[in-house]
Amino acid sequence: MSKQGIYKISGNTKPKVGERVTYKIDEWYPATPLEKRNPALVTWHLFKKVNGKFVPTNIKKKGVSSFTFNTTAYKDTFRIEAYLHNPEGRAPMALEIQPQPSDVPRINKVELKYIDDTPGTVFSFTEKLVAEAKCMNLEGQYLQFTLWEDDAKGSGHNAKNLPIDSKKEKVKNGIARVEFMLTKALMKKAMEGETDPKELEFYVTVEYYSHKKHATENKSVKNPIILDLPSSKPSPKPVSPKEQSKAKDSPAENKPKSKKEEKDIAHQVIDWWNELWDWGESNGTIKKDQRPTAPPPPGNSPAVIKEPKLEKKTDNCTCFCDRAINPKELKEMVIAMRKATFDEAGENFYKWNKDNLFTGGHEQFNDKSYEKFAEVLNKTFENYEITSCIRKIHFLGQCYHETGAFMKSVEGKINQEYSYDPYRGRGFIHLTLQGNYQKFKDNSGYDVVKNPKLVSTNIEIAAMSSGWYWKYNDKGNINPFADKDSVFDTSRMVNKPNATKSSSINGYNQRVNAINALKTVFQYPQNCCNLNKKEKSSKNELCPSDLEDCICTTAFNVNNGFIEHSRVMKNHVAVIEHGTFKDPKTSVQKIILHRTAGGTTQACINAFKGGRKNKKGGIDYYGTHFIVGKDGVIIQTANLSKVTWHCAGWNSKSVGIEVVGFAIDKNGKPTLGLKGQNPVAGWENLTEEQAKSVACLVIALLSYYNLDTSKIDCHEHLAAKEAGEGQIVYNAIKDYLK
Repeated sequence: MSKQGIYKISGNTKPKVGERVTYKIDEWYPATPLEKRNPALVTWHLFKKVNGKFVPTNIKKKGVSSFTFNTTAYKDTFRIEAYLHNPEGRAPMALEIQPQPSDVPRINKVELKYIDDTPGTVFSFTEKLVAEAKCMNLEGQYLQFTLWEDDAKGSGHNAKNLPIDSKKEKVKNGIARVEFMLTKALMKKAMEGETDPKELEFYVTVEYYSHKKHATENKSVKNPIILDLPSSKPSPKPVSPKEQSKAKDSPAENKPKSKKEEKDIAHQVIDWWNELWDWGESNGTIKKDQRPTAPPPPGNSPAVIKEPKLEKKTDNCTCFCDRAINPKELKEMVIAMRKATFDEAGENFYKWNKDNLFTGGHEQFNDKSYEKFAEVLNKTFENYEITSCIRKIHFLGQCYHETGAFMKSVEGKINQEYSYDPYRGRGFIHLTLQGNYQKFKDNSGYDVVKNPKLVSTNIEIAAMSSGWYWKYNDKGNINPFADKDSVFDTSRMVNKPNATKSSSINGYNQRVNAINALKTVFQYPQNCCNLNKKEKSSKNELCPSDLEDCICTTAFNVNNGFIEHSRVMKNHVAVIEHGTFKDPKTSVQKIILHRTAGGTTQACINAFKGGRKNKKGGIDYYGTHFIVGKDGVIIQTANLSKVTWHCAGWNSKSVGIEVVGFAIDKNGKPTLGLKGQNPVAGWENLTEEQAKSVACLVIALLSYYNLDTSKIDCHEHLAAKEAGEGQIVYNAIKDYLK
């Protein structure tokens, strides 16, 4: 075993947080060649103690032995290792470090940033200015942030400076952060103290909220674009460094605007232009003879500010695009999903778990609070581009099922064995198999191959691995499928990428219900400010699903009784077919709507195949020609030339459609109304995808059989069935049938 390398290192083992400390090599092993005894060749690696074991962090430096521990590091124990190469044939030299809290509370640094955290000094109208203060020994204290307009010439400031806006924020993990929006109101207020509106400058000060001391140095923000007022011959609009980078890296964003977009922008420019000049003339800041006869064209107008991709909110927008989810909101989301999903006994998950987090499983997180959960989720959203309402809805819905309703961070029970152990599923979206553990290690620096339990015991690593898989798994980025609001695709990408039908996906119904519950909490799509609603083309104006190639807008072939179309999947259940129609087309006089009283398409198919015992001891096979799942997938189960038993008295004159959904009791709990069960009080609502898909299928069948909408009927209107069974389906699709 080689003894080349480092023999002894030294340095402060109890450094104050925020202070830069340097560690050094005291001695080398005698066998280490002289040419290798070079500090520039030494690697210094920081480890953090988690659950009694030191785990590697991503802080690794070669040739640099200085470290600064952040403001909350005193709560943890660290180890610094030094080695020439790894492994060296022996354990590397190490020091155990216990950082100490700082003696004097202080604000170390204030930075101004764009919303994407890049440094900023020139900001656009309606753009957010982020002020961030990095502090020492101020954890939990409030700071006062003040945005000032500067009247002084040059870089100095004077007593006439005007405070424009003020906000307070609590220091958390050594950082306090606020956002100022450069709105019209703030711009006008700033101009009240400025003799030359073209020279507007701003700066931010930060103070202790309670003690009014330790003010930081001032930070200037020069020439906000909106107030670089145009002359009769305006100069080109300044472009921030962030916008330059976007324009360079994202040529797709520079595509010509549609006529509607150009018209909307032109109106905004004219309104703001006139409003600004009217205000300037009224208070004497601007002379009437300086006013041009018309605003400059939109391309050059300083009022036309290119918005970041996801910054389209109005001032009163409350959607979840581009903002953090707070702990209270997150708890509401978890409760909503638990109330909307059910175990095998038909009980919703809220009954047993309430609002508790991650209390199950044999491997658990240390911090199970909603505050920590929200913190790591928001960091994941930011790092892996899960920034819009619909992306967050799908990501959280998938995480919910993967973790057993946010109760377990690890797959299975402690006494269960898996062929792929120890690399069983862990994290929010289960990281599974050694290959994925290795790839995540390579990406993150955390050695989850050597210690797989890091993913199920460290909530930060669990969140990071889930975001990493969401964006970088071998099958591709999942965000685009979330953008399309495809529950099937986001589910298969997480659970079984090669699946061609929803029944192949583990817990598919729960995933659907969780995502739909989140849509209710998010008030999506009606409350999403950034939702890009595409205009329907003239080719598909009749299609509820807004698809150019939908079954209701394109001709389809029927081959041997089965529809040949990409929107209809075949799953033939021959036992439900009882003879043939007299005429495959003219015999059909009605389209009859049913509910399955179950939760999944597969459960309905199984019921069709199993049949029901009759009074003679035999089995009768009931079923419909079509089933429409909660994901909107249409399954054809019977030949269109064949009669099925689905509505007494009408079997030989109708086609039936089963729509997946539970019957529910007065408490909203699934029930069949059988002996010992609560009576049926209503029916589960259709999902939006499901309603549109049923409508598309009905429109297509009416056309195929040359029927009008008066020929749509509900099962309970024609036979003795539970009230509302088909009516809730009709109510959900009727507006799409016009």
